[in-house]
Amino acid sequence: MAKATKALLVFFNGKSNAGGAERMVQYFDEYLMSRGVTTTILDEAFLLNTWAGRLYKHLFRYRHFLKRKPIYMARFASAYLWTRFRYKTIVVSNGESTPFFPADIVISQGCYHVMEMDYGRKEKKLSRVARLQQRGLRICKQIITVTEKVKNDLITWYGIPSEKISIVTNRVDTNFFPVLPKPKRPWKTVLYAGRLEPGKGLPTVVRLAEIIDESEDWRLLVACNFPNNREQFEHFRHTTVKVGLNLENINEEAYAQADLVIFPSLSESFGMITLEALAAGVPVIGTPVGVLPDLHRQKMPGVYILEPFNDRAILRRFDEILEDFSLVDRNALHKSMDNLFGIPTYRLRLDEVIGPLIETTTPLR
Repeated sequence: MAKATKALLVFFNGKSNAGGAERMVQYFDEYLMSRGVTTTILDEAFLLNTWAGRLYKHLFRYRHFLKRKPIYMARFASAYLWTRFRYKTIVVSNGESTPFFPADIVISQGCYHVMEMDYGRKEKKLSRVARLQQRGLRICKQIITVTEKVKNDLITWYGIPSEKISIVTNRVDTNFFPVLPKPKRPWKTVLYAGRLEPGKGLPTVVRLAEIIDESEDWRLLVACNFPNNREQFEHFRHTTVKVGLNLENINEEAYAQADLVIFPSLSESFGMITLEALAAGVPVIGTPVGVLPDLHRQKMPGVYILEPFNDRAILRRFDEILEDFSLVDRNALHKSMDNLFGIPTYRLRLDEVIGPLIETTTPLR
C-alpha cells in the first residue's frame, strides 16, 4: 500500500468544543498537518451538506430516523467512504462512525458499553451505539486508544484482539493554558467545565450551586458548550453560566477565573479537564475516574479526590485544598504538565504508531 498523503477524519462532532474527545481530534488533525498530510474532516455538517446528504437529512424529520440518528449517520458515512476515490488516503474514525467501512485507524477514547454501565445501565447486552462501535473496531485495521484500561475494556466487552490495539495517551497543548494572574475579588470561585449531563455529574453541580447560594465566600462558574440544562442554574444568585467557550478562550474566561475546578463525572476514559486545569495552574477535585486517580496516586500537586457531599462541609474542604495548594508553584506545575503530557511527546508517540502509514514532509524522530 502506498504511503498516505491525505487523511479523511470521520468524527461527527468534528473539532467542536463538545469535550475532550473532540479536543483530541483537533490535536490529531494538527499532528497530521505538521507531518505534511492534507486532512478533511467528515463531520455531520460536512456529510449532510454533500449533494446526497442534503437529500438524506430529510429523513431526520421523522421520529423513527431521528431516534436512530447515530445508526443512519453511520450508514451514510460508510456509504460515502465507499464511493470516494481514496488513493494514498487513510481513513480515521472513532469506530461508531464507520461500522460498515474498514477504517485504517480507529481512535477510541473509551468503551461505550462501559460508559453506559458506569452511567447506570444494568443490561449487559450492547446498546445500538455500542454495537456500532464494536463493529467499527472489529473491521478496522488498527486501533489507537488512550489507556491500558480502555484497551482491556475493548478486549473484554468487544472481543478485540490485543495485538490490534496501540496506546497513545491523551495530551494537552499547554500553549493554550498558560498560568494567568487571578482576579482580586472578595470571594473564591469553583469552576465546573463540561457538558451539563447527568453522566457528567450534573446533579452534583446543581447541589453545589444550592450550597454556594447560601455562602458569601464562594461563587460557582459553569462553563459548558451547549445551553442544554442551563435553566437549572438560572435562579441561583451566586452561579454564573458561560456557554460556548472554545480552546482559544476557555483559559482566560474560565480557568483563570477559578480558584478550584470540580470534576464530578461518573465515567471518563481519560478526562482532559484535569490536564487543562493543572496546566493552567488550578487545582482539581474530582471523582476517581479517568487519569485523575492515577495522578493522585503519583502525588501530583493540585489533585484531590471528591467524596460524596450534601452540605456546607464541602466548602470547608475547598478551603483546605486552597490552603494546601498555596504552597505549590503554579508555573512549575505548568512546566511539569508540559513535560508529562505536552504535545511534543504526543507527536513522538504518534510517529511510532502511524508514521509508517504516512508520507511525511518532515522527518520522523
